[in-house]
Amino acid sequence: MSTVPGILDVIKSITSNRESGRLEIDASGTPGTLLFNEGKLVHASLGSLKGFPAVNAVVALRDVQFNFDHVVPASHSSAITPSERVVLKRFFGIEVAEMEEAKATVEPDWNPAPEPVVPLTEVARARRFAFLSQPVIAVSLALLVMLAVGAVVLRSRMNLRQQTAAVATVVEPETKPVAEPQPEVKPEAAQSITASSVTPSSVIVAEPAAREAKVQDLTGDWHIINTVQKTAYKSYDNMQVGFRLKINQHGKQFTAKGEKFSENGQTLPAAGRTPIQLTGSIEGDKVVATFVEDGRMRRTNGRFVWRVQNGGDGLAGTFVTTAANSSGKSAVSRQ
Repeated sequence: MSTVPGILDVIKSITSNRESGRLEIDASGTPGTLLFNEGKLVHASLGSLKGFPAVNAVVALRDVQFNFDHVVPASHSSAITPSERVVLKRFFGIEVAEMEEAKATVEPDWNPAPEPVVPLTEVARARRFAFLSQPVIAVSLALLVMLAVGAVVLRSRMNLRQQTAAVATVVEPETKPVAEPQPEVKPEAAQSITASSVTPSSVIVAEPAAREAKVQDLTGDWHIINTVQKTAYKSYDNMQVGFRLKINQHGKQFTAKGEKFSENGQTLPAAGRTPIQLTGSIEGDKVVATFVEDGRMRRTNGRFVWRVQNGGDGLAGTFVTTAANSSGKSAVSRQ
């Protein structure tokens, strides 16, 4: 095996040359494997880590032994999400392959025994029964019934509107009541109303559209406090690390830039503040983001998972980072 100061350059060489094979690595006794197919990452593991956390840890390693075997790897199911693919492509130049689900093959049934002869009268009777019991015919009959019911309901509503309009007239002294003019309804418009009234899909589509319109707006300045609960270095245990961020949101996606500015409540000097960048997405009240922090010694990577709190003025959840393999609680408040 060969030894390099950092394995990221080796990975970039594999992706740029569109190579296929197995990259075996060893970092201080911890084994890892990365599979590539035509330069695209298929699978990644390092110790007990899989997928995106494994790639984060691998690119941060130093003094790594590696061996690359040019073989076509077997496909693996990837646990890397679309937002994590964007981070790997943007910050590390690593393109992740999109896995295709294997199609199950169905073996044809073979019956060597001949079928018994059935009289033609029985065949005709069975075909009539099968025709009426087919799911397609049953569904078609159900749709026809729904259309008929919808037409009756629509006609009743139109008659009720006409009766209401006829009652709401202006009566002048010694003159005959004059009905207010009714708007002319074109045949095309009536057909459109009828179709929209009896089509179930129109109701189903409208509900997700209303939900999508209520995307939580995170644009603005935020204050993050991470409390370390698990770490590889005891001196970091229970440490509180503070960050300041400015989030720019576009629909359900957002990016953010900021800096680390405090440790255990003490503001860091300007020279000790390190920049941090985030890329994330919003699904309902769940917010997921990956980050890259350019530390004074090396670059570290990690992930936030938050839930919206206090009507959108706060976030609460967890964090994990390759810095000392730390993880813990994360609390965010709007500035």
